[in-house]
Amino acid sequence: MLETYKAKLHGDHITWQDDVPDSIINGEAIDVMVTVLEDNVSNEARPIGLAKGDFVVPDDFDDPLPEDVVAEFEN
Repeated sequence: MLETYKAKLHGDHITWQDDVPDSIINGEAIDVMVTVLEDNVSNEARPIGLAKGDFVVPDDFDDPLPEDVVAEFEN
């Protein structure tokens, strides 16, 4: 099972925030993957039409799905 926990990386150790994985509490070693978020990410919205001309939305985009496709989702 994949679960997400918040933590901060300080040099060579991790400080857990909020919930802590049970395996940490039990003293077991765990594998972790770390994604580093850059501080300079803009909170500004992207401009409308940024991908204009890159693809075409078909005219039947809003049409109901065929019954066999709906059945695949429901079963």
